[in-house]
Amino acid sequence: MDARIAAAYPLEGVRAGSALLRVGSRLLAVQDDAYRACWIDLPGLRVSPFLLDADGVSLPKDRKPDFEAAVRTAGDTVYLLGSGSTPQRTAIARLSLSGTASMAARPQIYDCVRRALDLASAPNVEGATLEDGVLRLFHRGIGSASASVDLPLEVLEGGPPRVLAVRAIELGSLDGVPLSITDAARLGRDRALFLAVAEDTNDAISDGPVIGCAIGRLTGAADRQSVRWSCVLEADGRTSRRKLEGIAVDDDLRGAWAISDPDDPGRAAELCRIDLRGVR
Repeated sequence: MDARIAAAYPLEGVRAGSALLRVGSRLLAVQDDAYRACWIDLPGLRVSPFLLDADGVSLPKDRKPDFEAAVRTAGDTVYLLGSGSTPQRTAIARLSLSGTASMAARPQIYDCVRRALDLASAPNVEGATLEDGVLRLFHRGIGSASASVDLPLEVLEGGPPRVLAVRAIELGSLDGVPLSITDAARLGRDRALFLAVAEDTNDAISDGPVIGCAIGRLTGAADRQSVRWSCVLEADGRTSRRKLEGIAVDDDLRGAWAISDPDDPGRAAELCRIDLRGVR
């Protein structure tokens, strides 16, 4: 497998990129520090922001919604999920493609994930996929294994959460810093492409230096899962140190779009075009 950044485009007015979803000829870009998202037209990359709630201004860490994952249902409803790493971050935004948005707190989802993974503290959900009526949430382990937890799709509308499956995802490390999942995109039944970052930090709240990032593939059911990945390289062959947090893969699996979080409110998020080989 090979992943190389072919180009990177600063997104004016977009900060803290945290999730990316392909919807037809557009990308839905999510940011974690505000009740705001944006559409990006392809191929021209025109950015059209829209509000989810309040005024959409950048918020401090203790108040931000920390939206980190996005999924689209067969009925063309899009859900943005908070990470759940603090009580403030358990909100889920429900979007229609016509442009309306509503918010609801769903702390029971994150409590269920915490119990399923036997975590001492809150989970850190950074990715999500949908498959056959199942919502698969990807927990980003900090200093420990990442994992996924399957729940019924109905939990997004307030249905009772119950665990359908749990998978531990061991990714190894880069230069002694563990890789942990930052997003995932469904490729097919029990197959997903994931982003992972080696960030030198001790918890889900604090930022740290990024040692490198990776793109990989998860294959198989919970009891027979295989993992393989490759470091993401810059165009010149250097290991990329961008903090990539959202991915949308092309149908032919030969390319993908990814969005970065520079962990600096004064810097724009970047939309990266990535060439892929060997994903199949």
